Amino acid sequence: MEKKRGRPPKAQPKTLQADSQFAQFDADGDGVVSDAELMAAERAAELKAKIERWRNEDALQDRQRLIAMVAMLSTIGVIGALLSPYISLERMNAAQGFVNTFLVAQTGIVVGFMGASAWSKKKAE
Repeated sequence: MEKKRGRPPKAQPKTLQADSQFAQFDADGDGVVSDAELMAAERAAELKAKIERWRNEDALQDRQRLIAMVAMLSTIGVIGALLSPYISLERMNAAQGFVNTFLVAQTGIVVGFMGASAWSKKKAE
């Protein structure tokens, strides 16, 4: 038997099953998911993931900013209380070790936040 030479048979497009998990990618509803539709779905998924990552990063920065503000305000509050006439020198001397440690820790939080913010902005450029 001789085989006929010529053009190969035209490939039939793949159609989707009725309950296919890929039916969501069929944008034009023709039952066939084209390469363009798959690429559009992939781009949409990447964009959605990127937006979610940006939201998470933004929420993280908001929390860090709040922590730094609380640390800064508590430091100012403690210093203000120590300089007020309501706290005696005896009580100030008794709490000196705690206050020194507290102020250094809170300042470290604020400095760490400022350094991390500057580093992340430089990294983003």
